[in-house]
Amino acid sequence: MFGFFRKRSTQLVIGATALAGGAYTVAVFSKSPSNNAEYNKAFYKPFQRQLDPPPSREALLDRIKSTPKYDVLVIGGGATGTGVAVDAATRGLNVCLLEKTDFAAETSSKSTKMAHGGVRYLEKAIFKLSKAQLDLVIEALNERANMLRTAPHLCSVLPIMIPVYEWWRIPYYYAGCKLYDWFAGSQNLRASTVFSREMTTALAPMLNDSELKAACVYHDGTFNDSRMNTTLAITAVDHGATVLNYMQVKQLIKSSDNKVLGAVAVDRETGIEYEVKATATVNATGPYADKILEMDEDPNGKPPKTAQFPRMVVPSSGVHVVLPEYYCPRDWGLLDPSTKDGRVMFFLPWQGKVLAGTTDNPLKEAVSNPSPSEEDIQDILNELQNYITFPVQRSDVLSAWSGIRPLVRDPSNVPKGLDPSTSSTQGLVRSHLIYVTGTGLVTISGGKWTTYREMAEETVDRLVKDFDFGKTVKPCQTKQLILVGGEDYTKNYSAKLMHTYHIPLNLAKHLSHNYGTRSPLILELYIQSDINKLPVVLAGNRSFTPSKSDVTKNNELSYAAFDEPFTVAELKYSLLYEFTRTPLDFLARRSRLAFLNAREALRAVDGVTTIMKEEFGWDNATAQRLREEAREYIIKMGLPPNSDESSADNTL
Repeated sequence: MFGFFRKRSTQLVIGATALAGGAYTVAVFSKSPSNNAEYNKAFYKPFQRQLDPPPSREALLDRIKSTPKYDVLVIGGGATGTGVAVDAATRGLNVCLLEKTDFAAETSSKSTKMAHGGVRYLEKAIFKLSKAQLDLVIEALNERANMLRTAPHLCSVLPIMIPVYEWWRIPYYYAGCKLYDWFAGSQNLRASTVFSREMTTALAPMLNDSELKAACVYHDGTFNDSRMNTTLAITAVDHGATVLNYMQVKQLIKSSDNKVLGAVAVDRETGIEYEVKATATVNATGPYADKILEMDEDPNGKPPKTAQFPRMVVPSSGVHVVLPEYYCPRDWGLLDPSTKDGRVMFFLPWQGKVLAGTTDNPLKEAVSNPSPSEEDIQDILNELQNYITFPVQRSDVLSAWSGIRPLVRDPSNVPKGLDPSTSSTQGLVRSHLIYVTGTGLVTISGGKWTTYREMAEETVDRLVKDFDFGKTVKPCQTKQLILVGGEDYTKNYSAKLMHTYHIPLNLAKHLSHNYGTRSPLILELYIQSDINKLPVVLAGNRSFTPSKSDVTKNNELSYAAFDEPFTVAELKYSLLYEFTRTPLDFLARRSRLAFLNAREALRAVDGVTTIMKEEFGWDNATAQRLREEAREYIIKMGLPPNSDESSADNTL
């Protein structure tokens, strides 16, 4: 499709066109890949079976119409739901997954971006003699290694420093780090150690060293959560699953003896309803699991007319903020082991920025897309100020968000009407729970991102045990499975991209670390593009198409002010390969721009909407509605109140 193997003449084209309204960063590179034939042959090998896009949305909807009965219906397209779909599909089961909004639209895009066992859980396990906490740590440490192995392009090892300001705490923290290593066993990443004051300040010059004694160092994993979620969805489709976003389940299908037979779902783009029947139905809706359980309590599978307190999920919100890269060492994280309210707080390098968090606030119910409060943002900044030598400014916050943790309890032991916000959530274990009702509905909730694969395996094991699929089901395959983009990936893949496509280092790193061995699919879209065929975008109140005369001798547009490596080609790739349906899907969850820099994401809304309008053939009303939805979401992502960005309004 993209002509990877045909020779090209050398010709300069404009690439890396940024998606901000009127602000572009342009890289000029050659259309000719490396002229080393043997090198190119080896480099392109992983893409030979990836040339064609996955089935279109229309094809997947037609598949639902033509499928009388699936083996497994999964409700929910977050980490757990897509994990279950991948596990079941790779075992040979016919799977359908329905997501109400977009993949990772809620909790799964708003984590701390860590693949970790949990040092704080280990501390609780030891001092409270809690076997449940210890089991969670050991399980998560094993799954941490699995994440690093199955998605090497999205997950990497991150050393984390614990600054120590009292001599007696050095052996205390070091012993804890060594126990963390020991419980990881053969899956341990690297040995923990202690750095002197001089070494610590050399690596982290922004640290306040006036009373610093040393730093204990341990290792965990870091990853891009929503891209991991999207990758799981694509991997499930790659193994035959029917996976659809923007499909809202409005009712469960029940038999005459009150058994769940599937669900009725409505396509939120067209309003058309579909009956999806399945042998087994899995509720994997995370913090919203009680909504489906309430449908299950009705003989007709309908939601209740009045709101109920959740019985299974005890929701808790956690706020994170993103700051410029100079707030943390580029390759080292920082851990505050004891905040004023007894939590731990991380300050981690992520996607070229610094991620800080998190808070912990109990909620009455899980609400969609909660906004971070100014109080929570200030709490994080105040904790960071304890470690940083320069003033921590509110204006430095590039983005902020609030996510819902799905802490769980057995609903059969909880009376109806109990308000979950009346007690603290800090004492609850982050383990998962599989709950099967008398109707046969299987609910999986709780846990955390790191344990998604284990949760999916246990869920499908339960399905195989409880349901007759009329076929031989293979054992779990996901411990050996490499997710899409991770095939033949190496840590120097960005260098290969640079030499093959002659692109800047920051763009090569961005693509390799987020798309892995699928990066050439995006770069081929660059190569095929022509400067005169770029979509019309908006710049303030004027529209224009960039031309070659806009390029300066430094190979940058004269009005360039945008410093993020997100491109038109990346957007078009996501439309073809990743089921992107709205501007917000791309800005928040495929490219992560909204999570990295809300101001620039807000500026990019018009350009992205214009391109998608052309690609999908939207009418003006649809384009305007989706544009406003994106703006409303991004404005709530930590932008200062009454800022110029939050009040701007440019109608398409």
